[in-house]
Amino acid sequence: MNGQERLVRQSKTWLLKALFDLLAEQPYEDISVREIAEKAQLSRRTFYRLYKNKEDLLNSYNSEIGSQYLSELVKFGSGGATLEEGLTFFFEFWWREREQIRLLMRQGLYGRFLEAMNPHVIKIYQRFPAPWHMKGTEKEKTYFMMFAVGGLWNVLGNWLIESEPQSPENMASLMISGVMSLQDEV
Repeated sequence: MNGQERLVRQSKTWLLKALFDLLAEQPYEDISVREIAEKAQLSRRTFYRLYKNKEDLLNSYNSEIGSQYLSELVKFGSGGATLEEGLTFFFEFWWREREQIRLLMRQGLYGRFLEAMNPHVIKIYQRFPAPWHMKGTEKEKTYFMMFAVGGLWNVLGNWLIESEPQSPENMASLMISGVMSLQDEV
């Protein structure tokens, strides 16, 4: 990576941090590009070289975190993981992002986050081979993944807003217990 690329990456990091700092202080609708640039100690011109507007900046976080999750998941699961190990990974990853996710939720932006994550769902299923994946047509897999992931996103959202959330490991165990009880009923 050359010096220019490092400067661009650092500027993007500063702008994103500034956005989240401002989200902790005021409503998203009230935040201006000028405020984001000032908080990041960068010019508006630099902001506009990198992003079209604040929505573009927020979308970049959503997209980048989805790609990061996919990348880490593929590395994690390359040896084949159990469902419980996969769920533990899921909760541990998002636990690291909990402050940002909580801010998005408080600001009513969690839906945008989920919309940005949904395209990664099928990629995740395809690139993360696991012995517990379902068999079926691509259409069946797509709908099942949307069903399962929709539930996981709701669990994630509820878990992260708790004042004293359980550990990622406990959450994975809780989900496994729920799946097992469903299996007994089917």
